Amino acid sequence: MNYNKVAELYYTRRQNQQRFDYNRDIEVPAMIKLVGKVKNKIILDVACGFGDHVQILSKNGAKKIIGFDISRKLIKYAQQSKIPNTEFLVGNMDSKFPFKDKTFDVVICSLALHYTANLDKLFAQVYRVLKSKGIFVYSTGHPIFNMINSSPQHIIEAVKIGTKKIIYGDYFNESFQKGDLGTLGWMNLRNFTYQTLIKTALKHNFEIVDYVDAKPIPCSRKYDSQKYLLTIKLPSFILFKLRKK
Repeated sequence: MNYNKVAELYYTRRQNQQRFDYNRDIEVPAMIKLVGKVKNKIILDVACGFGDHVQILSKNGAKKIIGFDISRKLIKYAQQSKIPNTEFLVGNMDSKFPFKDKTFDVVICSLALHYTANLDKLFAQVYRVLKSKGIFVYSTGHPIFNMINSSPQHIIEAVKIGTKKIIYGDYFNESFQKGDLGTLGWMNLRNFTYQTLIKTALKHNFEIVDYVDAKPIPCSRKYDSQKYLLTIKLPSFILFKLRKK
């Protein structure tokens, strides 16, 4: 998948302040709130994009933030922002992280788990670079939203025809599938079950500290009342807060 092809379109779309934005109006505020206090913390942002989370965390007093992303274009945008106390690198979350063991107080990963080829390896790397009692906060697509509000090819539905029920879709299918990301086009995504996400955390010796079904911030209603009403009733993202034992 060539992430650089959609990087400019993604960045331009995210800069539009007059539209309802799933990231800005739902995921970002939920992530920042769940991470909590970061004053004097050293933070790693896995798949950091153009650094929108980093910018807020820096303002909130983080001592040092390192972000990496597979897209050179997005990293370029992040570097151009000149956010204080930050460093941005090109890197692949499916490779070994280029950091020493027990380096970070906090690791975040925003809406990127569904792109990983190896969830186990990713969690192992996060665990390795976290300090003792370090925090890992990640977000991904909500399984319920993915089921009900997905593209026609992947919607999960039980349709009764006569005396029989026909089942469309498969909640337990965690292979890469084409997902419709609107103006960004179609991309290969993985939808993990709750079972996989929870058991992977436990397997890698994390404890679950908190969980969020993300909702849009109230002021986003003015941009698109229909999307607001949809996402206030049908959560689009889930967030887990884990602690290294």
